[in-house]
Amino acid sequence: MVGLAGAPGAGVLRFIPLGGLGEIGKNLALLECGNDVVVIDAGLSFPDLEMVGVDVVLPDISYLLTRKDRLRAVLLTHGHEDHIGALPFYLGDFSVPIYGTGFTLGLLRNKLERRGLRGQPELHEVQPGETVRVGALTAEFIQMTHSVPGSCGLAINTPAGMVIHTGDFKLDQTPVGGAPPDLARLAELGRRGVRLLLSDSTNAPNEGITPSELSVRPALDAALRDSEGRVIVVTFASNLARLRQIVELAAANGRRSCLVGRSMLRNVATAMELGYLKQPPGGLLAPRDLSGLADQEVCLLATGSQGEPLAALSRIASGTHPFVRVRPKDTVVLAANPIPGNEATVSRVVNLLVEQGVRILAGSRDGVHASGHGAREELRFMLDLIRPQFFAPVHGEPRHLDAHRRIAVASGMGAEQVAVLENGSVLEVSSDRMRVAGSVRVGAVLVDSDGRIEGRSRTRRRGAEEEVVVTISLTIDRRLRTLIEGPHARALVPTVDPYQRRLLDEGCEAIKLAIRNRRPGFHHEADLRDTLQAVMDSHLAAQGSWRPTVVPIVTLA
Repeated sequence: MVGLAGAPGAGVLRFIPLGGLGEIGKNLALLECGNDVVVIDAGLSFPDLEMVGVDVVLPDISYLLTRKDRLRAVLLTHGHEDHIGALPFYLGDFSVPIYGTGFTLGLLRNKLERRGLRGQPELHEVQPGETVRVGALTAEFIQMTHSVPGSCGLAINTPAGMVIHTGDFKLDQTPVGGAPPDLARLAELGRRGVRLLLSDSTNAPNEGITPSELSVRPALDAALRDSEGRVIVVTFASNLARLRQIVELAAANGRRSCLVGRSMLRNVATAMELGYLKQPPGGLLAPRDLSGLADQEVCLLATGSQGEPLAALSRIASGTHPFVRVRPKDTVVLAANPIPGNEATVSRVVNLLVEQGVRILAGSRDGVHASGHGAREELRFMLDLIRPQFFAPVHGEPRHLDAHRRIAVASGMGAEQVAVLENGSVLEVSSDRMRVAGSVRVGAVLVDSDGRIEGRSRTRRRGAEEEVVVTISLTIDRRLRTLIEGPHARALVPTVDPYQRRLLDEGCEAIKLAIRNRRPGFHHEADLRDTLQAVMDSHLAAQGSWRPTVVPIVTLA
């Protein structure tokens, strides 16, 4: 069904996730009590390989719009895309106060301004430990540690009892440039009585404790010290603790830091403006400033740790970045683990780099990444600290949620006290019971460069016009090394205007360059097809809004 009739009864609260359960990303949930509704986070996710032409994926908020007249606020736990990225698309549908810490709102303002929404939303900055009133509810922001500054949990006091939402967290007692989690406050709330705990499940299958952010420092230092060429460190642009360590260690090893990628530039500028990051000696460089430096003097900080086709690392690997080309003595440090579902795209980029003689250090395996999510013992500790009456694991795929359920039961909670939910589940909690009372409409809204696409369309729209398909064809020798003819770009429409024709011709030149830079050649025909598509897609995305569906065609001779 699309909605429930009326508000919850007296003494009853509802928790309704519209995204983020049974999946990684697009976290958005509603908490209803009496005549008040609050939204907890509003995130997006990124498309999988089958979603041709899709840029981002948003949660369907149809149910939320049926409650718009009772919506009091949006509460943000932290500034990652999967928790704030949907807001710029949906603020035209509702207008309520948005509460978050300074860095969270700084990242959100960047996104709003890029969509022309500057000054429109009502943004309220809060400090950890501060409480705000939203209708008959109060929400306290509690200091937590995660991989982005300003991360908080929420303690929401309702007429039906206290709800604690941990946000994404790990129990890092030695965070870089921030305070440790406020465990004393959580323990105090636990002693007072917590009706419902909603807790991050991302690392529930992992034994032990997640290492501190400081644990990656020795491996990063060694990479920056020992590499004979440039060091390209790839991480999330929002991971300011990691970026701070890299910039400090680069300076200590005689390297100048250079930012590569628009989101990296925007987030670092925001961090410096808000005091989370300091300028290194000599300042930060732009890619065009690298020509006068020896390779051993360079550290590049780049986006693209998840293999995103348009991010800096993918363009560098395919030879289409306008300023950066990899060389055999370079070291690429993937200072992040692949998010579940992104393994194939990351492997494709890594293979391109390895074939060009680049040394790769990757993720937790090589000690250059520490997760921002707590592992099993931290989740068990959180349950023991808060001792909730009822518990629902959040933020994760089914295997994560089920692993967290088993932790709760092993900690002494009865099976009837734990609810594993799906997106759209309506969880009702009262003083004596918890039950799933039904479900509401949920789904995915797919967004391309032209606007919003409803449903799971696999084609790219061209405004109100027809879909445009462009074939990229070439002939190459059977060893996949020597280009014999092409590439040729052909748009499967009656006419292509001169601007579009020029874009296609320039893209073909970029493809030629990428093939020439692959000195060992390609191992498989599929690798070549992937390169044709990635290079043309990247080129068109960088030049404007015309984004046809690209179909690569390879002929062996």
